[in-house]
Amino acid sequence: MTRATPDIPQDSTQETIVPADLVRSLVKTILIRKGMFEAEADIAADRMVEADLRGIFSHGSRCVPKYCRAMDEGNIDPRALDIPPLCETPAIAVIEASGGLGHVAATKGMRLAIEKARVVGTGTVSVKKGQHFGAAAVYVQLAIDAGMIGFCTTSTGTATVAAFGSREPGTANNALAWGFPTSSGAPFILDMAVAEASWGKIETRGMYGLPIPAGWALDENGEETTDAAAAKTLMPAAGARGFGLGFVCSALTSSLIGRRSPIRKPQNPFGPGSDHFFYAIDPRHFGNPDGFLADMDATAEQIRSLAPADGFDKVRLCGELEWERSQAWRKDGIPMHREQVAKLTEFATSLGCELPDGWPA
Repeated sequence: MTRATPDIPQDSTQETIVPADLVRSLVKTILIRKGMFEAEADIAADRMVEADLRGIFSHGSRCVPKYCRAMDEGNIDPRALDIPPLCETPAIAVIEASGGLGHVAATKGMRLAIEKARVVGTGTVSVKKGQHFGAAAVYVQLAIDAGMIGFCTTSTGTATVAAFGSREPGTANNALAWGFPTSSGAPFILDMAVAEASWGKIETRGMYGLPIPAGWALDENGEETTDAAAAKTLMPAAGARGFGLGFVCSALTSSLIGRRSPIRKPQNPFGPGSDHFFYAIDPRHFGNPDGFLADMDATAEQIRSLAPADGFDKVRLCGELEWERSQAWRKDGIPMHREQVAKLTEFATSLGCELPDGWPA
């Protein structure tokens, strides 16, 4: 029996279809109500809805109440200062996020990296004193849209991923993403974190009443668990490899710019903030831009033509499933879990926000 590429949990009996523009409108309204400037609320709403469209609900609009609570607690500044780079050369920069909502400074960071790459071939930007930036894929997509290769990573929150050889956390579940453009169709986007799964995926499976696979997480006693509610520590992906990648991500972000690595942060996911690293490569500076895209296209086509293994319907590139989903959901609406819709509705109403016309009752 064949099946589709392994996907996110989906169950139409538990979901409501919501047009993407309505999700974006409500997110923007909430953020403005919490004090953000309209231009910055626009940026954040775009990045969150792009995550939803890719099916990364755990890093999209579902996070809005959590971000707003962090604003109430003084851990996220809705009107963070926009100050000049702390240091800068034609190829690199370090910018200060001042504890603002992570999506805003992260977007500015990747855009600045793209500007530098356009001039000198590559651009590297570190963001200092940022906050959780959502899904890494949406930032490399900015580079892809500019015809460039993009990379980003983050040193997020506190240590929640077990060190290899230990039952105790040694690094954060740092995200990283690479993005490569193609001439048409789905770009190549590798978007991953360093644990076997993200906390958001565990939350999603719990929301759908599903167990988590063995090897994903440990409970409070350091024993493996398949109960989403009992998960306290994540397991590193591929053992030492995932743990090593987590260390590298933190070294490129926090350590490089004089900030603390996750294991040295206090146990508060927002208090110590997050640091980010963005890198853009402009193929036009490497002497063969047309040949680069031609080889990317030919390679992608040849990989897709490979015979699928038992149990798979077809061979896809990294990020292709999410790209297919985003194309369909942008047109047909996003199937959101009813619990998520209800919580977002309740939260917006509690703030006195007007729900957009057509929002599900």
